[in-house]
Amino acid sequence: MRLAEALVRHAWTLRRFGLSPGKLAVRVGNRGEPPILCVSLPKAGTHLLERALCLHPRLYRRLLPTLNPDNIDRWGGLGSLSERLRAGQILISHLHFTPEYPGLLRRANVRSVFLIRDPRDILVSLAFYVAGDPAHRLHDLFAALPDTHARIRLGITGDAAGRLPPLRERLAAFSGWLSASDLVVRFESLIGGTGGGDAETQRATLVALYQAIGAVVTDALVDRVSARLFSRASPTFRKGTTGQWRKHFTPELETLLEMEAGAELRQYGYGTEPVN
Repeated sequence: MRLAEALVRHAWTLRRFGLSPGKLAVRVGNRGEPPILCVSLPKAGTHLLERALCLHPRLYRRLLPTLNPDNIDRWGGLGSLSERLRAGQILISHLHFTPEYPGLLRRANVRSVFLIRDPRDILVSLAFYVAGDPAHRLHDLFAALPDTHARIRLGITGDAAGRLPPLRERLAAFSGWLSASDLVVRFESLIGGTGGGDAETQRATLVALYQAIGAVVTDALVDRVSARLFSRASPTFRKGTTGQWRKHFTPELETLLEMEAGAELRQYGYGTEPVN
């Protein structure tokens, strides 16, 4: 099973970076689809959006790591990097919004897509992922806590000494993309029936996504992408489903979240609700 999973991941790596046989010709000849910047908060389902785009036959990810505020200058900044993108290339990022970014993208004819997810599910995903990854810079901070509830609490309140801003600040850092991006995509709308969503909503979201970025879209293409979108090929995959927060939140955590970041949740379109 591990060998089979490794082969699947290897094949996907070739395809997503445009190195599979079918995509190599696209790398040379694509003059249609514009380049794309994908923005998401960490643990918001970044791989799902990347997969939805890279399953399109004319789109592929540029051979770069996920961009973030700490490494973007290494590549010359977003403006310089955008100018160097080719048609159909995708940048994956966790870039905080800054007012100059929309203008830089427009001048380079780069489309932008902002992926959002219920922050409560982000908190749960963060709690499990960081505690289970010894290489993560926050691992020791999370692993030292006694249980998942304590880790979710840490995700809400943050830790200045550990360089983890509170949730409200993390959400605020990205909130400008809500109005500045060409399309806001909800994880819950894109995940489909296998991940606890809805198949028709997923199809409509894929159509809206491809139209927003100026990519060719047909019913047959949407059928193929929908059938292959849910995948465990990402090394950061855990559950890939919606509403997991309901299994882990307590009334105390819900109250804390409302006090600390209730306004930010509603700005993103996610209201707080009682825990049963």
